[in-house]
Amino acid sequence: KCVVLAVENTGEQLTPQLVSTLVEPFLRGTERLHTHHPDVGVGLGLAIVKSITRAHDGTLTLTARAAGGLCVTVQLPAAPRRTDR
Repeated sequence: KCVVLAVENTGEQLTPQLVSTLVEPFLRGTERLHTHHPDVGVGLGLAIVKSITRAHDGTLTLTARAAGGLCVTVQLPAAPRRTDR
């Protein structure tokens, strides 16, 4: 058994090459961040998700949506049921 969490967003169309770089720390899209806008992240979110997913023997899948944007799917093994209750 496993637990699956999927999150989708909208946006510009993404190439498979670009999608493969999105889990790299400090990368956003095709460039390293050079912005001073406080409302823009630093490109760590998906890198952290990747680390946590791997630490729990799960899988992370990033898929470009045909209409634009991204689908992020995390699949984790379900915790065994406790029988000592």
